[in-house]
Amino acid sequence: MAHMRVRRWARRFTESGRSGAYLRVLHPGTVCAGDRVLVVHRPAHGVSISMTLFALTFKPDLLTGLLVAGDDLQKDMQRHTREHQIREELC
Repeated sequence: MAHMRVRRWARRFTESGRSGAYLRVLHPGTVCAGDRVLVVHRPAHGVSISMTLFALTFKPDLLTGLLVAGDDLQKDMQRHTREHQIREELC
């Protein structure tokens, strides 16, 4: 399916590794250009949204490396990653 009238848009978007910023909304409201954004937590583990995206799509060998994120990694992602790790150890 073409998105934005560009063939293979989803794949090209994923391959670029530029997934964008993901923010938690604490108080619903309007956000405008120039508004201040406060970063209150930046983990030191080095696992990024881009790394996670690549691990889930094109580079499953990166999955095990996601575990260093600990509790910053969603529970279902932790489970998926551990299952992958077990399968790799069995092979």
